[in-house]
Amino acid sequence: MGIKVLKVSGTSNVSVVADVAIEEIKQNMVVNIDCIGVKAGYQTVKVLIEVTDKLVKMGYKFNLRPYYIKVDTLTEEHDTIAKTAIRWTLIVKK
Repeated sequence: MGIKVLKVSGTSNVSVVADVAIEEIKQNMVVNIDCIGVKAGYQTVKVLIEVTDKLVKMGYKFNLRPYYIKVDTLTEEHDTIAKTAIRWTLIVKK
């Protein structure tokens, strides 16, 4: 199974996304978190703060790396447009 990708939007609930990320980390020790746009980027930063704070309190060590990826998004006309997203990869060790 591949690494799970959580897609964050500008209206995502930070606590819910953080909880899902923690559960994925407990199972697979890695998670990807993607965002496109300023609002989604801000929500993602808040998610990462909450997740890393919880990981530190649980005694985990982790590496966090952001990078750009190309993603295809659907338009209202059912066409696809390539956009650049920021992907944060969080790799955890006990």
